[in-house]
Amino acid sequence: MAAAILAIETSAPEASVALVDATSSEVLYESVFTTDRSHNSEIFGPIKEALDTAARQLDLVVVGVGPGSYSGVRVGIAVANGISIATGAQVLGGSSLEAYTAAETGGCYHIVGDARRKTFYHCQIESGSLQGDPEMLDEAAFAEKLASLDGDAAPIYTVDKAMAAAWDAVQLAMPSAVAVARTALSRYPDAAARQSIPTRPIEPYYLRPPYITKAKKKPVPGFPGTKL
Repeated sequence: MAAAILAIETSAPEASVALVDATSSEVLYESVFTTDRSHNSEIFGPIKEALDTAARQLDLVVVGVGPGSYSGVRVGIAVANGISIATGAQVLGGSSLEAYTAAETGGCYHIVGDARRKTFYHCQIESGSLQGDPEMLDEAAFAEKLASLDGDAAPIYTVDKAMAAAWDAVQLAMPSAVAVARTALSRYPDAAARQSIPTRPIEPYYLRPPYITKAKKKPVPGFPGTKL
């Protein structure tokens, strides 16, 4: 079969794997699954099915790098790197913010979400491309932002069910592996362009540096210096 693009998108609660024809952009395979923090156990079945469909003949592996689930994005990148090593296909990271269905046709839209620590984020996609860095807003500023977008023809998306339920203007939607593949294909439309993609490590895209705390030391009975 003709070479294909394998795409992985695991930044959101609903993840997906897709195989897209590198010439026609036709979807050859797609699997959408709810991850619920278990990307590492859910992803390998769809990956195997996609690879079997492509007969291991891949032109490119592309993966959504977030922002989104910390573990989900890292699992997606690790799987993409592993497939690249095994098949020899070039690997590319793409913004998950540009991976909504509207991006496939160069559409414009907004994305909002809960950035934790009492903050929210907003970003704008125009003609399929992210416009600057996402804005980080407190609750009052976020409410003002949504009010300012009232009447805007561009839809407002979120992956957060609670946020979609709380704000009438916000629609629940998920980035998709098909959109990841087609966005990459629009930027690298032929084999020569895809082969010239610079080889560089793929890094997760975070709204802010990961917040990691050190585990507290626990007393060990009988260990010298331990106070019980």
